[in-house]
Amino acid sequence: MTRAILLLFLRKELSDLRSNRQVWPAYVLLPILAVALPLILLIALPALTDAARAGHDAGARMILETVVNDPGIRGGTIEEQFARVILRDIQMFFLLVPVILASSAAALALVREKEQRTLEPILATPLRDRDLLLAKLVAAVVPATLLTWAAAVVGIVASLLGAWWRVGVVILPTAGNVVALLFLVPMMATVAALVGLRVSARFTDVPGAMQFTGLLVVPVGLVLVALIGRPAMISPVAGVGGTALLGLLSWWLFNRTCGDSNGGRF
Repeated sequence: MTRAILLLFLRKELSDLRSNRQVWPAYVLLPILAVALPLILLIALPALTDAARAGHDAGARMILETVVNDPGIRGGTIEEQFARVILRDIQMFFLLVPVILASSAAALALVREKEQRTLEPILATPLRDRDLLLAKLVAAVVPATLLTWAAAVVGIVASLLGAWWRVGVVILPTAGNVVALLFLVPMMATVAALVGLRVSARFTDVPGAMQFTGLLVVPVGLVLVALIGRPAMISPVAGVGGTALLGLLSWWLFNRTCGDSNGGRF
C-alpha cells in the first residue's frame, strides 16, 4: 500500500466532510457554545456568589463548598475563588466537543459509501481495509481536534479578559487544563470516531447510523469526561494517565474494527 494512494483517499474523505451539511451545524455551534459558556458564567458570577452566601440556591451552595474544600484554590476573594473553579472545570466541555464532532463524521463514513454505492469499488482497489479505516479515522479525528483546539484558544483568551473584567485578576489555565486539552482531546476524538466507524459499518441508512451513534456515543462520552476529564482538570498526572488509558482503548477498538472488516462486516 503506497502512501500516495492513502493520501488520495484521505483527501477524498476530507472533501466529503467539507461538503456534508449533516455534520456542519455541530461543527459551527459546539465551538461557539464552548467559548460562550465560561463568559456566561463569569457574567452571572455576582448572582452565584450572592446565592451561595445566602444559601438559597443548592447548586451555588455546592460550588461554594467545592471552592472551600479544594486544596488548589486558596487566597483571594470568594468571587475570585469561584471564578477559578468555574474556569478550571468548564474546560471539561472542550473534551465533549471532539467526541460529538468526530463520532458524527465517522458515523457517516461507511454508511454514506453504501448509500452512494461507492464502497465496493473502493474495496476493489489495492487499498487494504486497515488503510481505508485509517483514512476515515484520520478524516474524522483531525478536523474535530483542530477545531476544538482553536475554540479552546479563543475561549481561554476570552476567559482571561472576562476574569480581569469581573474579578480584576488574570486567571491562567491550570496545568491540568493544558494537559487535558493537548492530549485528552485527540484521544477522546479517536475513541469516539472508532465507535462511530463500527456503527457505520453495521448500518445501511444514514439516519439510523446517526441516531444510534448519538444515543451510544454521547452518554459514553459524558461518562468518560466525568471519570477521566474531571480528575485531569485538577491533576496533570491524571491527564497523562487518562491519555494512556484512552490510547490503549483506541488501539483495541481499531484492531477490533479491522478484524471485523476482514470478516466481511462492511
